[in-house]
Amino acid sequence: MLARSSAWPAPQRPWLVCIDLQRDHVVPGRPRYVARNADVAAMCAEVLGFARDEGWRIVHSQWREEETTPWPRDLFHTPIEGLRPLISEPVFFRQGLSAFANPAFAAELRQARGKEVYLIGFSLADTCLATALAGVDASLALVLVEDAIGAGATPEAAEAARTVLRPFVRLTPSRRLMVRSLEAVS
Repeated sequence: MLARSSAWPAPQRPWLVCIDLQRDHVVPGRPRYVARNADVAAMCAEVLGFARDEGWRIVHSQWREEETTPWPRDLFHTPIEGLRPLISEPVFFRQGLSAFANPAFAAELRQARGKEVYLIGFSLADTCLATALAGVDASLALVLVEDAIGAGATPEAAEAARTVLRPFVRLTPSRRLMVRSLEAVS
């Protein structure tokens, strides 16, 4: 194994933003539940596992109601099993639509300028759309991992969101992301 020379630039570590990986999206009967969200959660788990294995910077944004809700309702805002943040992964709670509604999140993501920032999670037509557009305003190079983003109940709204985002962010399937990242290491 060759030692890294200080003259070689350090590789740019990508970022992964995990949006609303909360049980409310995968528990039947909940307002944000859509049957295909189980497939999205599984793909989010693959992408999150890949990012962790590759040493990416990972942050989580979760929606929280203004008031603390009594048990058992608050259980639906907890992370989905298998998608819980690690202790090294900051979690930013928000009440607004965009993850950038949390000032600490916005400050954290300023460090991602000049690096690729991948988004996964739920709520393409609202939260992901708002976060992606705010990220563009913050001069970030954003990539939506298409099969790891929940479209919500109406495919039309999701397609409209994609149409709005295409000029500003890159959209990629997870398999292309993982293959390209592995090829870059080789």
